[in-house]
Amino acid sequence: MATDDSGDKTEDPTDRRRTEAREQGNIAKSTDLNAAALMLMSAVVIYWYAMPLAMFVMKLMRSSLSTGMITKSDPGGLLKQLPALLESVAGELIPILMMMFTAALAINVLQVGFLMSPEVLQPKFSRLNPIEGAKRILSIRAIAKLGTSLGKLIVLIFIASYAMWVAIPRFGELSLFGVETVEVLTTIKDETAMLAFQLSLALLIIAGLDYAFQKWKHEQDLKMSKQEVREEMKQMEGDPHIRARRREIHRRLATAQEMSKVPEADVVITNPTHVAVALKYDPTTMPAPVVVAKGKGELALRIREIAAQHKIPIIERPPLARSLHKTVKTGQAIPPDMYEVFVEIMAYVYRLTGKKLPGQR
Repeated sequence: MATDDSGDKTEDPTDRRRTEAREQGNIAKSTDLNAAALMLMSAVVIYWYAMPLAMFVMKLMRSSLSTGMITKSDPGGLLKQLPALLESVAGELIPILMMMFTAALAINVLQVGFLMSPEVLQPKFSRLNPIEGAKRILSIRAIAKLGTSLGKLIVLIFIASYAMWVAIPRFGELSLFGVETVEVLTTIKDETAMLAFQLSLALLIIAGLDYAFQKWKHEQDLKMSKQEVREEMKQMEGDPHIRARRREIHRRLATAQEMSKVPEADVVITNPTHVAVALKYDPTTMPAPVVVAKGKGELALRIREIAAQHKIPIIERPPLARSLHKTVKTGQAIPPDMYEVFVEIMAYVYRLTGKKLPGQR
C-alpha cells in the first residue's frame, strides 16, 4: 500500500526558504552568547578600568567635600557646578559604555550578520490572545527552557560561591592589618575581575553548546516536505504541465517559422525519408550555403512536400544529410569542409534549374 510522505519534513530547506525565514527574523541565535560576550567585556573593563575609575570617584568625592558644593550661603552651588561634573563623569564612563556597546554589536553580527527585519517590528495581535499565551507558557518547550535556565543559574551560583569562598580569607587579612586604600581597592579589583573571567568562561561554554543546539533546531524547523518542495518549484518555475505546453507552443512556432523558409531554399538534401535539410545559397550575399530548415520524421516529410510544391530540387545524400542535421543549426552556414561537396551539388542544381554558376554569363 502506497504511503503519503507529503507531510514528513525530510528535505533540506531550499535557498528561497532560508531567505524568507531570514527576512522574517527567523534565525538561529543564542541569547546566552550575548550574555557571555557582555560578561567577558565586563571582566576586561574591571581589570583595566576599575582602578582609574575608583581613583576618579575618590578624587570627585574629596573635591566635593572640600569645596562644599552646597552651603547655606549658596544653595545653588551644586547646579552651577553640575555641567562640569557631568562632563567629567561622561569622560570616564563613555569609553566604558562604548566598549560594552561594541561587544554587544559584534557578537550579534558574528551570529546573524547584518540583518534588518521590519516584519519583526510589526505588531501581531495573535500575541495578545491569552489562550495562545497560556499555551506557550505551559508548553513542553517552555518547561524545558525553564529547566535549562535554572541549570545555568545553578552552575553560575556554584562558581560565584566557590570564588567568594576562596576570596574571603584574603579580605579578612585586609581587615586585620593596616593597609593602604589603594591596596584594598587593588585586591577588590583583582578578585572581582577573576570572578568575572570565571563566570565569562562558564557562560561561553554554555553559550557555545546553546548556539550549536539553536543552529541544529533552526535547521530542523526549516526542513520541508517533498510536497512543499514541489509547490515551491511550481511557484518559482511554473507548473510542469504549463511549462511543457509552453515548450510545445514554442516548438510549433519555431517549426512553422522554419517551414515558411523552405520555399526560399535552392535545394533539399535528404536521407532519403528520415532526414531533410533545406539549403539556400545566394552567391552575391552569402559566402556559403545556409541551412534554412531541417527536420526528422514528419518534419522531413513536410519539408519534402513543400519543396515538391515549389519545384525545389530534392537530392538524396544520406551521409551528408545526417551530418548537416547533426552539426549545423538552422540559420548557420555549412562548414568549410563541406564546400567541395556543395560545389558539385550546386552545379547539378544550376544545370537542373537552368541557373548559371557564379561568374558565368
